[in-house]
Amino acid sequence: MHFHTPTVLWLLLVLPPLVVGLLALAFKRKEQLRHIYGSEQLISRDSRPLNRRRHQLRAGVVALAFGLLVLALSRPTIDSGSVEFPQGTTDVVVLVDVSRSMAALDYKGKMPSSTPFNHGTRLDMARCLIMSDVVPALGANRLGIVTFAGEAFPMAFLTQDVSAVDWVQKRAMTVNSAPGEGSGLVKAFKLAFKLYDLDSDPSHRKVIILFSDGGNDDGLDDLSKVTEELRARGIDLVVVALGKLTPSPIPVAELPQSDQWKFSGQEFYQENGETATSQLDENVLRLLANRSGGRYMRIAEPSDFSFASIANRFEMKWRRGQKEMFIYPLLLSLICFAAGWFLDEEVSRRQAKGGASQGNKSGSAREE
Repeated sequence: MHFHTPTVLWLLLVLPPLVVGLLALAFKRKEQLRHIYGSEQLISRDSRPLNRRRHQLRAGVVALAFGLLVLALSRPTIDSGSVEFPQGTTDVVVLVDVSRSMAALDYKGKMPSSTPFNHGTRLDMARCLIMSDVVPALGANRLGIVTFAGEAFPMAFLTQDVSAVDWVQKRAMTVNSAPGEGSGLVKAFKLAFKLYDLDSDPSHRKVIILFSDGGNDDGLDDLSKVTEELRARGIDLVVVALGKLTPSPIPVAELPQSDQWKFSGQEFYQENGETATSQLDENVLRLLANRSGGRYMRIAEPSDFSFASIANRFEMKWRRGQKEMFIYPLLLSLICFAAGWFLDEEVSRRQAKGGASQGNKSGSAREE
């Protein structure tokens, strides 16, 4: 047996003695009140004398009830041999570029009909590959998502909750959903490292998947430091290059509402009065993969990406199921509280009837 919240058990050193002390003080106070109220001989005619043993028994029962309540709050559990659950040993963080260039329609007509991300933008392809390939391959392992433009933003912390990741993908991961302008690639990696430091077991394998069309506003020196840290931490890197090698315009309709208002009536995004174009910059992405010892993939079709070869190396551990036992000490605690409630010093019915009959006899004697 073990406890989910063992620190609660420290109350057992304080709570039962405190309860016994308070009940002893209450008993002493009742004795004082009886003496103040009147003569003991007169009071004992209509009420039961204070029973010290009965009061001590009541104190013990109430103290036991509080002790059982503390035991229930510590959540005792036992291992269940009938059920086992897989426990992942790999933590994956996905970095997704959400700058304006990711709105280019380089994959129009190439998206699977089953995906909700079917406009054909570079970001649509990234979201499609995450949901159709990365998430199914994870199993019981955990996934976190970081989006970046000028700055990095933690879209989802490490989790096994597929429904939460799906919600993030469909509703929150949009173009310019990260703050700033440009491509803060190094900042995204630094935030991924923080996610690992915050909530990843040191023994777990760590994988970072980067979805980007290239570009790095932080400089090559900072990028070199990132590759060194990737090697030092033993993190596997997968670089997924999105977009065409030829320039593509950026449709205003695929940009956030603020940009659509700003460029109302125009078909494509403009900079300095000219239509802005974007193309895949492989130099930075290949450099990042080569220096870190990672893998590089350029996506022309959805089938070009396969996470299965990496996922097959995921290790899985099985842990025994657990059954919580808090209900039993909780029920015993309630029974003890009920018993303590009835162990009081009130006059019994028999004594009350006896006192009444004695009063009648004395009254009759006076009449005679």
